Amino acid sequence: MSTIFYFTSTGNCLKIAKDISRDINIPSCNVTSIAKSLPIASLLKPTGIVGFVFPVYYAGMPLIVKDFLEQIDLTNANYTFVVAAYAKTTGNAGCLHQTKAILSQKNVKLNSGFYIKTVDNFILWTWDVPSMEKQQKMHIKAGSRTKRISNSITDKAAHFDHSPTEYIAPLLYGYGHFIKNARASGKYFHIGVKCNGCGTCVKVCPTNNIKLDNGKPKWYGNQCERCLACLHLCPNKAINYRNATKNKGRYKNPFIKLEELYNETCD
Repeated sequence: MSTIFYFTSTGNCLKIAKDISRDINIPSCNVTSIAKSLPIASLLKPTGIVGFVFPVYYAGMPLIVKDFLEQIDLTNANYTFVVAAYAKTTGNAGCLHQTKAILSQKNVKLNSGFYIKTVDNFILWTWDVPSMEKQQKMHIKAGSRTKRISNSITDKAAHFDHSPTEYIAPLLYGYGHFIKNARASGKYFHIGVKCNGCGTCVKVCPTNNIKLDNGKPKWYGNQCERCLACLHLCPNKAINYRNATKNKGRYKNPFIKLEELYNETCD
């Protein structure tokens, strides 16, 4: 049995993981949520091909992925790979060498690593989500790229995508600052009058950092991933991050159902 672990906020990485699982043509390949599995990560001992699919944050891996990789036991895996989804031209960086470093500390070899460009959902800086026309083109290109990645995994190739900014980009994009401050980001989210207390934000939060209080969401504790799932998936667009996201678009991968993004964790 093989396993592909994924972390996603708006569905891009789940779509990639599901497509790879289909394309590598292995009779039994589980597609498993990192967010749901994190509480039992230290008990997991996956076998066969084991992969990790996750987005690039500030030219590095999300904190929840780092925590998961540090805990999971990969001694029974016979081939490991990572696929990191990015959006901006220089965003394909950081994740391959970071994954290698974590696994090497566990005496596990990372066999291959890939970057794949997807639709951008990071709207905290100056840009907005792409137009629907651009999104459609990007989905087609991402699908083709996923097939090529799947072929490499099927062949168990020892391949690593080359990125000229692999090591420098985390410094340029402030990955160190992100690591130190991301989990306190919940205090910057706020709701508007359109909030009807539906609770979608609670269901999609990967770390259970949002609770309903008197029918309205509140961000508690210091477990925020700054993944923006709550913001993008709010059906009424009632959530914003400071003033950075006002009047900007929202995004969900059209091939993934909202219910697939609910993050109830394992007991």
